[in-house]
Amino acid sequence: MVNASAVQGRMNQIQNSDEIANLFGKLVSGKSGYKAVIEVTKPTPKCEKCGKILEGSEKFCPECGQPTSFVKK
Repeated sequence: MVNASAVQGRMNQIQNSDEIANLFGKLVSGKSGYKAVIEVTKPTPKCEKCGKILEGSEKFCPECGQPTSFVKK
């Protein structure tokens, strides 16, 4: 049987390796030493019932009146 913690430990070593990061950077950009940047985007808030795009601070949808999940209840 495979030891899951050993496999996870090896995966962490590989992912945190500078050699792997350099190879990936060279593959992506053609330049050694390139560091990829992961862009985090905020999802657009929408009403769950009608799909209207909201600002994110409403308690109720102005279109259909559905309570939103933005404000803690």
